[in-house]
Amino acid sequence: MPKAPLQLRMSKELVWKGSLSAAVGVVMGIIISLVVNCTLVEISLSPFFSVYFGVLFITVGSVILWRILGHANEEAQQRKKQLTGFAVMIVVSGLLCFVLERNWFVGLSPLAKVPLYTILGVSVAFALTFSVVDLINYFLGFLQPNGAKPLVESKSQVMLVLSIALVMGGLFGFIFGVMDVEDEVAYQIRLALLREEHYCYPIGALLGGLAGFGNEYLRQQEEGYLKLNHTEFDEDI
Repeated sequence: MPKAPLQLRMSKELVWKGSLSAAVGVVMGIIISLVVNCTLVEISLSPFFSVYFGVLFITVGSVILWRILGHANEEAQQRKKQLTGFAVMIVVSGLLCFVLERNWFVGLSPLAKVPLYTILGVSVAFALTFSVVDLINYFLGFLQPNGAKPLVESKSQVMLVLSIALVMGGLFGFIFGVMDVEDEVAYQIRLALLREEHYCYPIGALLGGLAGFGNEYLRQQEEGYLKLNHTEFDEDI
C-alpha cells in the first residue's frame, strides 16, 4: 500500500542541511560536467580510452542484465523492462566506444552525431554519479554511529539521483555533439572544450543543487515516516 505524502515544514534543520546538501550537489554537478566532457573527448580521440570505456560499459551492462534475470520476485518483474532498457543502453554505449573513431565521424553534421554522444553522456554520468554516491555511503559508514542511515538509501532518493544523472548526462552529450568539439584540430580542442563548459557548468551546478536539496528533503521525509509509524505503533500497544 503506497504511503500518503508527508509534508515537511521548512524547519531550520531542513534549511541548514538542505542548503549544505545543495552546495555539495553544486560542486559535484560541476565536477561531473568536467569529467563527462573530458571523457567524451578522450573516447573520441584516444584508442586506449575508447577500448577502456567500451569494456567497462559492456561489463557493467552485462552485470545489470545478469542481476535482472537472477531476480524473479514481483517487484523485480515490475521494474524489469525499465532496468533491461537501461542495461541495453549501457551495452550499446560500450559498442559505440569501439566504433567512435574520430576519423570515421569527421565531416558528419553535428545532428548526425548528437544521438551517439547523448547516449555516451548518459552512461558516463550515471556510472560516475553512482560511483561517487557509493563511495560517500561507504565512508560515511565509518564516520557515523551504528544504525545511522546512508546518504542515499530509499527508493525515492535513488530514483531522484538516477533521474538527475540521466538528464545531466543527456544534456552534456547533446551539447558536446551540437558544438562539434571532437572535430576541432588539436590546438583548438581545449578552446572548444572551454566554450562548451561555459554552457555545461551552470547546468551541472543547477541540477546538482536540486539533487542535493531534494535528496535531503526525501531523507528527512523518510525519517518522518519512521517516527510517525513508531508513534502509531506505541499508541496501539
